[in-house]
Amino acid sequence: MSIDHFSFNSNDYHKTVSFYEAVLATLGNKKIITIEGDKAVGFGQRFPTFWIGNRGDSNEEKCHVGIHIGFAAKTRRQVDDFYQTALKHGAKDNGPPGFRPLYHRFYYAAFVIDPHGNNIEAVNHFDWRAFGGCRTIILTCSILCIGIGLLIKKFF
Repeated sequence: MSIDHFSFNSNDYHKTVSFYEAVLATLGNKKIITIEGDKAVGFGQRFPTFWIGNRGDSNEEKCHVGIHIGFAAKTRRQVDDFYQTALKHGAKDNGPPGFRPLYHRFYYAAFVIDPHGNNIEAVNHFDWRAFGGCRTIILTCSILCIGIGLLIKKFF
């Protein structure tokens, strides 16, 4: 099992963000994305792996008390299976499987609220199988490299 990212909500959002911005910088992390309207901020080195959500006054229905954990899925099919299985075992829907271009154009995820109130997610950042399969891509690249190599040998 691989955890892709995690987050928690804060009642004092701006103070918490300032604290983590300073502290995480010492470890080579920076603020990578801020969700419009100060809803959340993601920190990391290349992509966000740690998020802070703005709990505010907690009157908003979508703002959960528990933590959020995003589990890495190898395929989009795993995301779909995760979602269906979670619902069958008592989770509540918090976002069906689909693309979330807010994060990036290949972000495919599903969200559920577990029986304890935690927001859990399965996410696939890019599934090569959806684009003809890894073998096809590797074969195509190999053929191109051989062709380029032959052209270089012939003309140089």
